[in-house]
Amino acid sequence: MTLGLFRYNLRSLVVRRGGTALSVMSIGFSVGILVLVLALARGFELSLSRTGRADNLIVLSKGATSEGESNLSRNVTRLLRAFPGVALGAGGESLAAAECYAALNLDREGGGSANFTLRGVSAASFTLRDFVTVRAGRRFQPGTNEVVVGKSLAGRIKGCRVGGVIDLQDVEWPVVGVIDSAGGAYDSEIWCDAEVFLQALNRPGYQTVILRRAEPVGAESDPLVEALLADPRLEVKVMTEPDYFASQSGLLGTVLTYVGYFIAGVMAMGAAFGTAVTLLASLAERSREIGTLLALGFRPYQVVLGFLLEALLLGLAGGVVGVLLALPVNNVATGTMNWQTWTEQAFAFRITGGVIATAVTFSTLIGVISGLIPAWKAAQVPPSEALRE
Repeated sequence: MTLGLFRYNLRSLVVRRGGTALSVMSIGFSVGILVLVLALARGFELSLSRTGRADNLIVLSKGATSEGESNLSRNVTRLLRAFPGVALGAGGESLAAAECYAALNLDREGGGSANFTLRGVSAASFTLRDFVTVRAGRRFQPGTNEVVVGKSLAGRIKGCRVGGVIDLQDVEWPVVGVIDSAGGAYDSEIWCDAEVFLQALNRPGYQTVILRRAEPVGAESDPLVEALLADPRLEVKVMTEPDYFASQSGLLGTVLTYVGYFIAGVMAMGAAFGTAVTLLASLAERSREIGTLLALGFRPYQVVLGFLLEALLLGLAGGVVGVLLALPVNNVATGTMNWQTWTEQAFAFRITGGVIATAVTFSTLIGVISGLIPAWKAAQVPPSEALRE
């Protein structure tokens, strides 16, 4: 009996296709906005959280929350390179690299400017980050002011191309290569020789040390990290490379997510109101039909469920439409300021399974909420009065 009622509700959506289409599109637009913002936030988070190797450790000075706030003396970096438990390369050299970090304001192609990361590295830095490849040109020559640039900067920042020139500290730095970290944070950086960096920016020491564990980490403890934190000579903070970059996405990622829900929520109120009005209007036209159903023995709660099913299907269809509307932006490159480092981070929109599930759940909720009042009113229709119309 209930199945027959549900078939009636499904047919009603088809018969009243104009109102159905209007409700689906209004919900779809609000869901589309939500998907866009969530995809923006997810793309930003993934570009950072997927950066690096789990067996690489980032060492900062104690209390620093980012590389820009860190300061490690030359003595500390020497101790870290020789620390027991650090892996050795094929030639017996320590797999550890002291690096410099700065945020420099550079001109964009087409006008305007933004802060971008300049990282001073060494040959060991390339070995430690073996997932970073030179996709065009070559590496810089040590001891020179040559630079390589992340692939996301090529074509966006003036001079960021092989053969181009970047003006840093009133000195021309030739661009000799483009690096690719497979969508990671390093795609938005400029790399140069660390010692040349220190001289050009007149700095006494480094900002960070990246090193490789010699042994895999245990299930319950990390002996190397514990030893580094316990050494009174160092006074450092230690994180895995992926954990460090994931921590840099927290603030902006959270803000983008809440902004998305706020904007979509405001639009959803209008969509829910419009859907409710559509269902109420159809209720006025269907009072005879509803009265007949009640007279045939259908319970009021069954009528309520039938109307809620209509609203749920409207919401579900709106969610699908919203996802389809936003889908063309998936993998489209963009960039924004990272509030942790105050440098621009390039990334791409990512419409993941989680984003789609959230959007469809949101749209279904809109549909159910919009159907509550019409469903309740439908159950209150007196069979005798409806049949006399």
